[in-house]
Amino acid sequence: MSGFHGVHGVHGVHGVQGVHGVHGIHGVHGVHGVHGVHGVHGVGGSGGHNSGALQSSALAIRSAGGTDPINPAGVTDTPASADNMSSWSADVRESLMTSAFLKHMDWDADAQGVTLNWDNKNLWAVKRPDTALLVQQLDFVRDYADQRGDRGIEITSQMGSLGDYYGFILGLTGSHNPRTLEQIYITHKMAGHAVKIPKHNLACRRPDQLDGRVMPMIPTPGHGTFPSGHATEAFAIATVLSALVRANPKQFPDADARVAMTMKQAERIAVNRTVAGVHYPIDSYAGATLGTMIGRTIVALGNQ
Repeated sequence: MSGFHGVHGVHGVHGVQGVHGVHGIHGVHGVHGVHGVHGVHGVGGSGGHNSGALQSSALAIRSAGGTDPINPAGVTDTPASADNMSSWSADVRESLMTSAFLKHMDWDADAQGVTLNWDNKNLWAVKRPDTALLVQQLDFVRDYADQRGDRGIEITSQMGSLGDYYGFILGLTGSHNPRTLEQIYITHKMAGHAVKIPKHNLACRRPDQLDGRVMPMIPTPGHGTFPSGHATEAFAIATVLSALVRANPKQFPDADARVAMTMKQAERIAVNRTVAGVHYPIDSYAGATLGTMIGRTIVALGNQ
């Protein structure tokens, strides 16, 4: 994988097996998303109405509704139904789907490494890099710092959401592709949760915790360095979007080019974290393999 140098010690990345349905995840296809666009009713708007005006109007017209009690028999709800997912706000769907995803995942961990399991079958495994290997990787971290001037704007903006870095490749807009963009954010969240498991159990020191000369250009995150969370999230998103592109040849007649650019974007996001001084290259390689497996799992769930 170009862009990842000095990579050793990553073993046992296995395929997705036994992927079973996460109820409620279906229907979030298409990658066009919409994070944070939640309806605010009655407040603001082009007319500039305020809550006081709306309240006085409500009090004036309420009597027109009569005094009859509501008939409970006329109320039809659908508890415990996946159909309700379309009624909830995007952040609620994201939380529910992430929780459903994590129900299928557990892990085995010791001082030597971590194995993530999906429905009791091996999904991904990695050995813990020893300190000697991380010290060797420090040479790359210091060398990559030369690119901070060129990549600094990207690096700081990528501390938040990564969705926009894929949206312009695929021509995604909030008005035309809300579900696709939502799927990007959901994938980001799922990958971010999964990668915390090996991060916690392997507890590897960040570059600046071994070498004061690294001097990161952004704050060092408050968790272990291996694997890289950004690499995991970036490659999970890229894997899901690549599958989407392949599945829609009429919309993407240049599918090969779009997929190549999507995967290159994931690689660049991952490498930027080494340029920033917060990750070793080996962190990004391990994160790329984990993210790819998570992305394939999400695609498999969506195809059920």
